[in-house]
Amino acid sequence: MITAEEVCARIAKKLGGKADAHVLNADTAFDSVGLSSLQIADIVYSIEDDLDIEFDPSKAASVKTVGDLVRLAEETKSGSAA
Repeated sequence: MITAEEVCARIAKKLGGKADAHVLNADTAFDSVGLSSLQIADIVYSIEDDLDIEFDPSKAASVKTVGDLVRLAEETKSGSAA
């Protein structure tokens, strides 16, 4: 399973040196940290690959925060988001 901390670590990696300017936690909104839509998609796809799951595209598009993404991963992994 993926945790908020793991997602935050992926965001920090994408942000590089800019990560120190942000507080990253489950409530962090992706658009608040300056990630491009391509960087966000890359994070989402890497989580799908790591967990061997496939998000429902409409649900993935509605993800706004780190916590939303973690919840979607948990739901998808458990099969309740199918």
